[in-house]
Amino acid sequence: MHHIQLGRIAGIPIYLDGMFVLVLLLFCYPYFTSGDTQLMSAGVIIIAGLMLSILLHELGHALAARMFKISVSHIELTALGGAAHFERSLPASVPIRTVVFLAGPAVNLLLWVGFSALAGQPAVAASGRLAMALGALSSANFWLALFNLLPAFPLDGGRTLDTWLSRLFGSKWSIRIVSALGFLIAAWLAMLSFPNNFWQLFLAFFLFQSNWLALQSVGGWGRGK
Repeated sequence: MHHIQLGRIAGIPIYLDGMFVLVLLLFCYPYFTSGDTQLMSAGVIIIAGLMLSILLHELGHALAARMFKISVSHIELTALGGAAHFERSLPASVPIRTVVFLAGPAVNLLLWVGFSALAGQPAVAASGRLAMALGALSSANFWLALFNLLPAFPLDGGRTLDTWLSRLFGSKWSIRIVSALGFLIAAWLAMLSFPNNFWQLFLAFFLFQSNWLALQSVGGWGRGK
């Protein structure tokens, strides 16, 4: 599927991959097949809220980078979530990289609190379905933050850990350590996915592949210092 430019935010072009919408529709499949118009409406709210949450996550990275005079060429929303593309490599500074990498999960934690507070408002709570949709978005943002903080490539937690370990062990061994953790997390997610959580199994495969490629970029386990 082709990428569609949705527009610009703070001068940053935002591109949408059609697969991103398809994945969200599959995620909300139970709502749209329920036959309940209120549940279908809740599904629409959840899809819109998830798109906004992932976009704000990436904008968190982008705006944090701008604080350090690092420009972002564009933001892409894909089937695997989103990605902020920088115009140049991030500085080697550990504090700068840490702030930029963790800005995204920090946004999700703020959204977790915000959606939870909205769902608890008396007027919203009385509506039932709206409160349920906002509660689902609150929970989704909590899990998005937690997932992104896992110590595996290409997640924010993995990139942050790699930044710190590289100072102690050098870049090659840092990547090897994070990749090993990534393999363990992928295996754990794969085991949890059985017997029928295909989306989680897909995430496990994605993490395994990403960490395998990272490991091969430094010559595997034994070559190089």
